[in-house]
Amino acid sequence: MILNMLVLTACVLLSIAFFTLMERKVISFTQNRKGPNKASMVGFLQPMSDAIKLLSKEMNLNFKSNYLLYLLSPCFNLICSLTLWVMLPMKFELTFMSMTTLFMISVMAINTLTMMMMSWASNSNYAFIGMMRTVSQLISYEINLMLIIITMINLTNKLGFNLMQESQKYFPTALLFPAMFIMWLLTVLAETNRTPFDFSEGESELISGFNIEYSSSSFMVLFLSEYSSILFMSAITPMMFTGIGPESVNFYLIYFLVCFFFIWARTTFPRFRYDKLMKLNWTQILPSATFILLVSFTTKMF
Repeated sequence: MILNMLVLTACVLLSIAFFTLMERKVISFTQNRKGPNKASMVGFLQPMSDAIKLLSKEMNLNFKSNYLLYLLSPCFNLICSLTLWVMLPMKFELTFMSMTTLFMISVMAINTLTMMMMSWASNSNYAFIGMMRTVSQLISYEINLMLIIITMINLTNKLGFNLMQESQKYFPTALLFPAMFIMWLLTVLAETNRTPFDFSEGESELISGFNIEYSSSSFMVLFLSEYSSILFMSAITPMMFTGIGPESVNFYLIYFLVCFFFIWARTTFPRFRYDKLMKLNWTQILPSATFILLVSFTTKMF
């Protein structure tokens, strides 16, 4: 079990490194420039050089901060993000969880608390404003996330992602409820703080938001936890909505397409206004998700 966990963690961290390289390459091509191309062949070793640069930088400590929580909160954030990967039904990995949906919701709730701890421990006005915006955004969109997951549980009668994919063997849910699939993609963008919903890191108005006081290795840990969440959401999307498991080649194709969707959204859309983000949730996505949940009950009845 310990060996499996170490292998899984190493694979996730390596995936994050090359996902960042893919992101920078795609963004550079969309902006008609070359991007990273100096480190090794076509910039292949650029993620390694970035990691060395961040680790070698000096860590700035805020004298007004709560040192213990200030240093430990990013580590808790990374642990929560890596813990999510334990539930994936890989052939070589832990498959003892039968209620992975509930486990995921619980870990994501704890992840929100770690962001509150980071902002409070930094003792910075900008970090505090970023924390208020982040927590209100995450809690608001977590309701949509839960409603969509409850709808999937209702349709498949399963509480585990590996069992959900078995229940969609002949007809994927993405074709049955395409609107719910689109709402899932929007909710996942908001939950992972990605463009156009990256209000926790509003550089133009908050100077990087809740992580303004973090630098060097602490910033790298925050960076890793954010991208780990992105890759995890991309991994559970095909299992929830297409019925394709990791044993199929099509799973990795859809997984790559969802990862590409995160990058495409960043290169295409400008940042929303914050009030429009909350209005989109409470007046459009939330009523629609509730309506689809009610329709799923009637679908099961007939």
